[in-house]
Amino acid sequence: MEKWQGKVALVTGASSGIGQDVALACANSGLIVVGIARRAELIALLSTKVVGSGKIYAKKCDVSSEPEIMETLGWIRREFGGIDVLINNAGIFRYSFITQSETADFRDTFNVNLLATCIFVREAIKDMKERQTSGHIVLVNSILGHRVPDVSVPLFGVYPASKYGLVGLAEVLRQELNFFKLPIKVTSVHPGMVETDMIKVFDSQLAERLPKLQVEDVTSSIMYSLQTPPDVRIDEITVTSKLSKADQNERK
Repeated sequence: MEKWQGKVALVTGASSGIGQDVALACANSGLIVVGIARRAELIALLSTKVVGSGKIYAKKCDVSSEPEIMETLGWIRREFGGIDVLINNAGIFRYSFITQSETADFRDTFNVNLLATCIFVREAIKDMKERQTSGHIVLVNSILGHRVPDVSVPLFGVYPASKYGLVGLAEVLRQELNFFKLPIKVTSVHPGMVETDMIKVFDSQLAERLPKLQVEDVTSSIMYSLQTPPDVRIDEITVTSKLSKADQNERK
């Protein structure tokens, strides 16, 4: 991680779960981390836990609002010079049938999971290109971006559709970066079910039976991709767990 010492990482959705854990890992590895979320006070508390040479700065931002995104990115440019690493983690999951969802559920899901990602990626690459710097973009996707499993009650809503959209975004983005010969990597990380607040929407008995990852498992995958040398590119990482919570407890 020496190449990222003193560089700037933007982590979206950094107030909890994967975003919180990866923000702390980046700061402990020497990066200057700007963590954004609607609950910025939780990120400010996280900054007190940094034990490495980096720092965490909290910034309130609702990623469903383009004006707030643009204001936040402008603030980062003024305060820190620009973004070197973008870890796009913010996402929402509306637990419902598509046929019984409100239009607002569709709009909110795509605005946060896909549209906001497009805006962050576009602006981060503009910034990296202007500064002629090498950069890395990590898209925290989902295993549901590749396949939707058969379950007894398919209450996935349009969440998988938004994640499938991220797959297409990443593929086109890699081609564009090659076309413009920009030294910017794009890595998509596809976790299975992760033990975070997001899965609380599931029926507790169903969630108990399903194998789940810990946030640290996903963070390790992200940090691994960031450590690759300039001539190595990891396009995709799929992370799954073979153990249910009951199995994990038994193993302990």
